[in-house]
Amino acid sequence: MLLNIKDLICKAGDFTLGPVNISLERGSYLALFGPSGSGKSLFLETIAGIRRAEGGSIMIDGNECINLPPQKRPVAMLFQDYALFPHLSVFENIAFALKMRGIDKVHQIKKVDELCRYLSIEKLKSREPDSLSGGEKQRVALARAIAPEPLILLLDEPLSALDENLRGEASELLRKINLLGITIIHVTHNKEEIAGVASQTQHFPPESKF
Repeated sequence: MLLNIKDLICKAGDFTLGPVNISLERGSYLALFGPSGSGKSLFLETIAGIRRAEGGSIMIDGNECINLPPQKRPVAMLFQDYALFPHLSVFENIAFALKMRGIDKVHQIKKVDELCRYLSIEKLKSREPDSLSGGEKQRVALARAIAPEPLILLLDEPLSALDENLRGEASELLRKINLLGITIIHVTHNKEEIAGVASQTQHFPPESKF
Protein backbone atom coordinates (compact mmCIF):
# COMPACT_ATOMS: atom_id res chain seq x y z
CA MET A 1 0.00 0.00 0.00
CA LEU A 2 1.54 3.31 -1.05
CA LEU A 3 -0.73 5.66 0.90
CA ASN A 4 -2.55 4.83 4.11
CA ILE A 5 -4.43 7.69 5.78
CA LYS A 6 -6.00 6.74 9.08
CA ASP A 7 -8.32 8.84 11.25
CA LEU A 8 -6.96 12.09 9.81
CA ILE A 9 -8.38 15.24 11.40
CA CYS A 10 -7.62 18.73 10.14
CA LYS A 11 -8.98 22.21 10.77
CA ALA A 12 -9.27 25.56 9.00
CA GLY A 13 -10.76 28.26 11.20
CA ASP A 14 -14.02 26.95 12.62
CA PHE A 15 -14.21 24.11 10.08
CA THR A 16 -13.12 20.62 11.14
CA LEU A 17 -12.61 17.76 8.72
CA GLY A 18 -12.34 14.16 9.80
CA PRO A 19 -11.70 11.54 10.71
CA VAL A 20 -10.84 10.58 7.12
CA ASN A 21 -9.60 7.11 6.16
CA ILE A 22 -8.23 6.43 2.67
CA SER A 23 -5.81 3.83 1.32
CA LEU A 24 -4.28 3.75 -2.17
CA GLU A 25 -2.11 1.33 -4.09
CA ARG A 26 0.88 2.61 -6.05
CA GLY A 27 -0.11 3.94 -9.48
CA SER A 28 -3.75 4.59 -8.55
CA TYR A 29 -5.73 7.57 -9.83
CA LEU A 30 -8.32 8.52 -7.23
CA ALA A 31 -10.92 11.20 -7.90
CA LEU A 32 -12.62 12.73 -4.87
CA PHE A 33 -15.78 14.64 -5.70
CA GLY A 34 -17.91 16.77 -3.45
CA PRO A 35 -19.46 20.23 -3.10
CA SER A 36 -17.59 23.45 -2.40
CA GLY A 37 -16.84 23.78 1.30
CA SER A 38 -16.59 20.05 1.93
CA GLY A 39 -12.89 20.26 2.82
CA LYS A 40 -11.37 18.83 -0.36
CA SER A 41 -8.60 21.43 -0.65
CA LEU A 42 -7.94 21.29 3.09
CA PHE A 43 -7.49 17.53 2.81
CA LEU A 44 -4.91 17.86 0.02
CA GLU A 45 -3.06 20.65 1.83
CA THR A 46 -2.82 18.48 4.94
CA ILE A 47 -1.39 15.55 2.98
CA ALA A 48 1.13 17.93 1.39
CA GLY A 49 2.09 19.36 4.80
CA ILE A 50 0.94 22.89 3.97
CA ARG A 51 -1.50 22.62 6.86
CA ARG A 52 -0.88 20.85 10.14
CA ALA A 53 -2.97 17.80 10.96
CA GLU A 54 -4.82 17.81 14.28
CA GLY A 55 -4.63 14.04 14.57
CA GLY A 56 -4.35 10.75 12.74
CA SER A 57 -1.72 9.19 10.52
CA ILE A 58 -0.39 9.75 6.98
CA MET A 59 1.74 6.78 5.94
CA ILE A 60 3.44 7.09 2.54
CA ASP A 61 5.47 4.16 1.24
CA GLY A 62 5.66 2.77 4.77
CA ASN A 63 6.86 6.01 6.38
CA GLU A 64 4.89 8.22 8.78
CA CYS A 65 4.75 11.71 7.28
CA ILE A 66 2.28 13.56 9.48
CA ASN A 67 4.98 15.60 11.26
CA LEU A 68 7.32 16.08 8.29
CA PRO A 69 7.67 19.51 6.64
CA PRO A 70 6.37 19.77 3.04
CA GLN A 71 9.81 19.55 1.45
CA LYS A 72 10.46 16.23 3.18
CA ARG A 73 7.30 14.56 1.89
CA PRO A 74 7.33 12.58 -1.40
CA VAL A 75 4.32 14.60 -2.51
CA ALA A 76 3.66 17.43 -4.99
CA MET A 77 0.56 19.61 -5.28
CA LEU A 78 -0.89 21.38 -8.29
CA PHE A 79 -3.00 24.35 -7.22
CA GLN A 80 -6.17 25.48 -8.95
CA ASP A 81 -4.53 28.71 -10.19
CA TYR A 82 -1.23 26.87 -10.95
CA ALA A 83 0.73 29.32 -8.71
CA LEU A 84 3.58 29.82 -11.19
CA PHE A 85 6.22 32.34 -10.14
CA PRO A 86 5.58 35.38 -12.40
CA HIS A 87 9.17 36.69 -12.14
CA LEU A 88 10.72 33.40 -13.29
CA SER A 89 10.88 31.93 -16.78
CA VAL A 90 9.25 28.61 -17.62
CA PHE A 91 12.64 26.91 -17.29
CA GLU A 92 13.26 28.53 -13.90
CA ASN A 93 9.77 27.61 -12.67
CA ILE A 94 10.24 23.94 -13.53
CA ALA A 95 13.77 23.86 -12.10
CA PHE A 96 12.73 25.58 -8.85
CA ALA A 97 11.89 22.44 -6.85
CA LEU A 98 15.09 20.75 -8.06
CA LYS A 99 17.15 23.77 -7.00
CA MET A 100 15.51 23.75 -3.55
CA ARG A 101 16.52 20.11 -3.15
CA GLY A 102 20.14 20.87 -3.94
CA ILE A 103 20.20 19.26 -7.39
CA ASP A 104 23.18 20.55 -9.40
CA LYS A 105 22.69 22.74 -12.46
CA VAL A 106 23.65 20.05 -14.98
CA HIS A 107 21.00 17.66 -13.68
CA GLN A 108 18.46 20.49 -13.43
CA ILE A 109 18.90 21.23 -17.13
CA LYS A 110 18.68 17.55 -18.05
CA LYS A 111 15.50 17.01 -16.06
CA VAL A 112 13.79 20.18 -17.30
CA ASP A 113 14.62 19.34 -20.91
CA GLU A 114 13.29 15.80 -20.44
CA LEU A 115 9.98 17.03 -18.97
CA CYS A 116 9.56 19.76 -21.58
CA ARG A 117 9.88 17.16 -24.34
CA TYR A 118 7.48 14.80 -22.59
CA LEU A 119 4.86 17.53 -22.11
CA SER A 120 5.49 19.22 -25.48
CA ILE A 121 6.54 22.59 -24.06
CA GLU A 122 10.12 22.76 -25.35
CA LYS A 123 9.48 26.07 -27.12
CA LEU A 124 8.22 27.74 -23.94
CA LYS A 125 11.33 27.47 -21.77
CA SER A 126 12.41 31.10 -22.12
CA ARG A 127 8.88 32.53 -21.82
CA GLU A 128 7.37 34.12 -18.72
CA PRO A 129 4.10 32.80 -17.20
CA ASP A 130 2.09 35.91 -18.05
CA SER A 131 2.65 35.27 -21.75
CA LEU A 132 1.22 31.72 -21.64
CA SER A 133 -2.26 30.42 -22.38
CA GLY A 134 -4.24 28.53 -19.73
CA GLY A 135 -3.32 25.16 -21.22
CA GLU A 136 0.36 26.10 -21.42
CA LYS A 137 0.36 27.27 -17.81
CA GLN A 138 -1.11 23.95 -16.73
CA ARG A 139 1.59 21.99 -18.56
CA VAL A 140 4.33 24.10 -16.99
CA ALA A 141 2.79 23.72 -13.53
CA LEU A 142 2.56 19.96 -14.01
CA ALA A 143 6.19 19.81 -15.14
CA ARG A 144 7.26 21.76 -12.05
CA ALA A 145 5.19 19.48 -9.80
CA ILE A 146 6.61 16.21 -11.12
CA ALA A 147 10.21 17.38 -11.61
CA PRO A 148 11.31 16.09 -8.16
CA GLU A 149 9.71 12.70 -8.99
CA PRO A 150 7.07 12.64 -6.23
CA LEU A 151 5.33 9.41 -5.33
CA ILE A 152 1.98 11.21 -5.09
CA LEU A 153 0.58 14.12 -7.11
CA LEU A 154 -2.27 16.10 -5.54
CA LEU A 155 -4.56 17.96 -7.94
CA ASP A 156 -6.85 20.69 -6.63
CA GLU A 157 -9.59 21.32 -9.24
CA PRO A 158 -6.95 21.12 -12.01
CA LEU A 159 -9.37 21.54 -14.94
CA SER A 160 -11.64 24.26 -13.57
CA ALA A 161 -9.62 27.13 -15.07
CA LEU A 162 -9.71 25.66 -18.58
CA ASP A 163 -12.40 26.10 -21.19
CA GLU A 164 -14.28 23.13 -22.64
CA ASN A 165 -11.96 22.84 -25.65
CA LEU A 166 -8.90 22.34 -23.43
CA ARG A 167 -10.37 20.00 -20.82
CA GLY A 168 -10.19 16.90 -22.99
CA GLU A 169 -6.57 17.61 -23.85
CA ALA A 170 -5.75 18.24 -20.18
CA SER A 171 -7.43 14.99 -19.13
CA GLU A 172 -5.24 13.07 -21.59
CA LEU A 173 -2.19 14.82 -20.14
CA LEU A 174 -3.13 13.71 -16.62
CA ARG A 175 -3.51 10.12 -17.83
CA LYS A 176 -0.06 10.38 -19.38
CA ILE A 177 1.45 11.53 -16.09
CA ASN A 178 -0.31 8.70 -14.24
CA LEU A 179 1.32 6.24 -16.66
CA LEU A 180 4.72 7.39 -15.35
CA GLY A 181 3.77 5.53 -12.17
CA ILE A 182 2.81 8.61 -10.19
CA THR A 183 -0.16 8.06 -7.88
CA ILE A 184 -2.75 10.82 -8.28
CA ILE A 185 -5.45 12.24 -6.01
CA HIS A 186 -7.71 14.59 -7.98
CA VAL A 187 -10.37 16.60 -6.16
CA THR A 188 -13.28 18.19 -8.01
CA HIS A 189 -16.92 19.17 -7.64
CA ASN A 190 -17.59 18.15 -11.26
CA LYS A 191 -18.22 14.44 -11.83
CA GLU A 192 -18.14 14.84 -15.61
CA GLU A 193 -14.50 16.00 -15.72
CA ILE A 194 -13.24 12.79 -14.10
CA ALA A 195 -15.20 10.41 -16.35
CA GLY A 196 -12.72 8.10 -18.04
CA VAL A 197 -9.74 9.65 -16.26
CA ALA A 198 -9.69 8.21 -12.74
CA SER A 199 -9.29 4.52 -11.97
CA GLN A 200 -11.46 4.95 -8.87
CA THR A 201 -13.80 7.57 -7.45
CA GLN A 202 -15.10 8.41 -4.01
CA HIS A 203 -17.50 10.96 -2.59
CA PHE A 204 -15.85 13.45 -0.26
CA PRO A 205 -15.98 13.58 2.63
CA PRO A 206 -16.64 9.83 3.01
CA GLU A 207 -20.26 9.69 4.12
CA SER A 208 -19.71 6.71 6.38
CA LYS A 209 -17.30 8.68 8.59
CA PHE A 210 -19.37 11.82 9.16
